[in-house]
Amino acid sequence: MVYNSCFDIIGPIMVGPSSSHTAGVVSIGSFVYNLLDGAPDKVNIIFYDSFAETYKGHGTDKAIVGGLLGMTTDDVRIRDSLTIAREQGIEVTFKLKGQCPYYDHPNIVFIQAEKQGELLAVGGVSLGGGISKVFHINGFSVTILLNAPYDREQVREYRKKRIYSVGIG
Repeated sequence: MVYNSCFDIIGPIMVGPSSSHTAGVVSIGSFVYNLLDGAPDKVNIIFYDSFAETYKGHGTDKAIVGGLLGMTTDDVRIRDSLTIAREQGIEVTFKLKGQCPYYDHPNIVFIQAEKQGELLAVGGVSLGGGISKVFHINGFSVTILLNAPYDREQVREYRKKRIYSVGIG
């Protein structure tokens, strides 16, 4: 893992209760928000393993939608993100699955987002302490640590690659 400071080990300033199930997930949603240059029109969110088992109790559903709306880990509006998304006309669906066949970790989320007819598929993992990694973009295996600097333009190249069938779900 990449630690930039002792605060990466302690965890981020966040709306809780869990750095793994909320803060880390917000950053994955924010990554998608940034790639789309805004919130999606509709999104299918697939939670695997422990996320599928505890997503409501830990606020993982609210956290991922908060990130997809451009919120940061310390934004208290995360608590109301599902309502905010609904008010903005964003169609949000959740699917719950067992073990993820694409990455071995209990904290996996896969996002299938659409904005103005453009599809984007992103797989992310929350590693703990608010640290997250993107491992999949539009059918490509990637390794992007979200608490470390990354080349946004290079990542946007993956976004430009069209996909017609996400194939995961």
